Amino acid sequence: MKLFVRLALAALLVVAAVAGTAVYVIRDSLPPHEGTLDLDGLEGAVTVTRDRWGVPHIEAGSLHDLYFALGVVHAQDRLWQVDVHRRIASGRLAELFGPAALSTDKFLRTLGFRHRAEAALSGLSAQTRAVLDAYAAGVNAYADQAPHLLPPEYQILRADYDPIDAADTLAWLKVMSLDLSRNYGLELDRLALLGRLTPEQVTAFLPAYPGDDRPPLPDLAALYDGAALARLDSSETAPPPPDAGSNNWVVDGSRTASGKPILANDPHLGLNTPSLWYLAHLRLTGADGTVKNGVGVTMPGVPAIILGRNDRLAWGFTNTGPDTQDLYLEKLVDEGTYATPDGQATFGVREEIIAVDGAEPVSLRVRETRHGPVISDVLPRAAETLPEGHVLSLRWTALAADDSSGEIAHRMLEVTDFDSFRRVMDAYVTPQQNIVYADVDGNIGYYAPARVPVRPDSDETHGMVPKPGWKPGFDWSGTIPYDELPRAYNPQDGMIVTANSKVVGPDYPHHLTWRWSEPYRTDRITELLTRRRDHTLDSMAAIQLDLHSPVADALLGRMLTLASEGKAGHDDVRTMLTAWDHDMDVGRPAPLLFAAWHRALARAVYADELGDRFDEFFGHKTRFLATVLAEDAGADARAWCDDVTTPDATETCAERVALALDDAMATLSARLGGDWRGWAWGDVHRVIQEHRPFSNVAPLKDWFELSAPIGGGSYTVNVASGTFRGPEPHANRAGAGYRGLFDLAMLDRSRYVIATGQSGHFLSPHYDDLFELWRDGRYIQIPARIPEGPDAKRLVLRPAGDPAD
Repeated sequence: MKLFVRLALAALLVVAAVAGTAVYVIRDSLPPHEGTLDLDGLEGAVTVTRDRWGVPHIEAGSLHDLYFALGVVHAQDRLWQVDVHRRIASGRLAELFGPAALSTDKFLRTLGFRHRAEAALSGLSAQTRAVLDAYAAGVNAYADQAPHLLPPEYQILRADYDPIDAADTLAWLKVMSLDLSRNYGLELDRLALLGRLTPEQVTAFLPAYPGDDRPPLPDLAALYDGAALARLDSSETAPPPPDAGSNNWVVDGSRTASGKPILANDPHLGLNTPSLWYLAHLRLTGADGTVKNGVGVTMPGVPAIILGRNDRLAWGFTNTGPDTQDLYLEKLVDEGTYATPDGQATFGVREEIIAVDGAEPVSLRVRETRHGPVISDVLPRAAETLPEGHVLSLRWTALAADDSSGEIAHRMLEVTDFDSFRRVMDAYVTPQQNIVYADVDGNIGYYAPARVPVRPDSDETHGMVPKPGWKPGFDWSGTIPYDELPRAYNPQDGMIVTANSKVVGPDYPHHLTWRWSEPYRTDRITELLTRRRDHTLDSMAAIQLDLHSPVADALLGRMLTLASEGKAGHDDVRTMLTAWDHDMDVGRPAPLLFAAWHRALARAVYADELGDRFDEFFGHKTRFLATVLAEDAGADARAWCDDVTTPDATETCAERVALALDDAMATLSARLGGDWRGWAWGDVHRVIQEHRPFSNVAPLKDWFELSAPIGGGSYTVNVASGTFRGPEPHANRAGAGYRGLFDLAMLDRSRYVIATGQSGHFLSPHYDDLFELWRDGRYIQIPARIPEGPDAKRLVLRPAGDPAD
């Protein structure tokens, strides 16, 4: 389910609003980056010095003022983003965008992120609570003292700013966890597939991770006492493409030219304008003259260097992707109660009132079971296809009232070694991350902290389909102890690589997930790292930017062989693809032709079996297709090539591959015309970084949205995958919004880049000035010292009423 719906704004009204406010916006809404600002809530003076890229270097004498000032600079450059993040998390989008946003608000109100964040606040340490409060105060102080400086989005939508608080930060962290924890959608996917396919076909279509022995799917009729759950519509909860992901790795001094570790990180998430990430340098000077620095990316709405470095170490995240969510099919007893193994239980009920711009408020009744909220109440298509007398509830670690993940936010400035790093991370609950570590003493490490459920042996669903909530033996039996979570320290081979694929070996005693990302990126990174023992930041950058396609490695050779057997045409195209090096370069025709052929082949192989559910599952399916096309494929695999809608004929894989090539060429010719030799991957493969909400408003889209041709593809290390679906099936909307490279021999040489610019104001020179660097694989440096020279801009924040006035 998308967290932000496409909004139906009236174009004429928007154009009128723009015309009426354009002069006002241009004159007054850009924030000051020089001079002084007097703000209520500061304890002492703080300096904010921005470099040529708009990166703020914040110098403060207390934690309170440091994070207050971070709130100020986030408000200056990204206030609209902070506000939208808060509204998403609290289910308050309809206040701004009207009825079009109601479905998103209802879903997020049902999950109750805001309520659960408020509950979690009481369990945090006094210092963490103080940091969260200081940050919110800084955001609000800037917005309050200069309402005429509100970003253009407020002027265009005629909206007001509503102050944020500490709970908004924790609620937004839960939204991020939702983005990275989608097992409940995979459970519904399996059910939907079982409505069209046999269990054996589902297992083939969603293959187990290489080397894993996944248990069989249970007998659904017996599991649910005859309730026909396989008809359930899962289209409202489709998970992100499985080949989107993140990379990080670290090597020790035995593999570098400097003799010290190098760490790399590039998290892949949805790409928006402005970026999810915001670069910053935080500098805390104590009363005794001690200095602590943190440099890296922050996230507007959160007071922390989330990814980056301090004075002694660097760290980076990728998503582990454990199964921390379970759906429960709950059997109703009557309107107010449901069945449990111990008898009937009463639903917890709360009423939510959702304000709606331009309409009357909407009342939402939220029901909770012992497992968690009833999500089928706000998924209409799912509710319509559930068996009568049943609902679906969600159990998820992120919904725990004692979620202490917020504790780590500011503590990375204090970490000095691997032991203190692990102690800080032991407070982390969700979403589980593969965290790589390196320090100036030459040590490297890895830790994957989180609260991960343990399921009893009696649970025959194994987390793959919803559980019957009224039966015993299906409730969690605890969570994995933190001392038993995956970790490593100074491994013998001198390297640690994670890219969302499996991070534990066959001897690991606990189950984490059945749905690891395919190992293509991990294998490619490992291959490139082992080619040399003298790595530098340049060689690491080349790996981050690698465009070699493991998908082409896995599929193209067999596709070409079968096309020949199927007497396919397009000899010139096949000759060119035979000589291609499998690099997804933006300016070449080969990546385009392969991607289009791959897409057409996927449709040719399994669209007939899936019928009206095909669009939900149309995707790359690389390993499934490789198995179907393999020279030694068995009869069951080859049967996918037979078109089940033509019972009087038996189609072969060679015929389907040849047909797919014809279809791909026809589709591309209709769109691009002319000779294929003049085509290029970038003709259809563009990165699109949407603006919320103005990408949906034609007169404003070109002003606010960033887009450009881009290389890469599915499972390249530099992931830039298309969706396969919709009118722009090759458009790239997710990728490495931030790249960081850290040299522990000299941390000030470390490199950074984000995918847009620092500012969210479309008139700012820093709105898109990093976009071209990011697109072209370039970086900037952010030394832990204060910029000087003509490009540096210095703003002093002072307590209101300071005698220095």
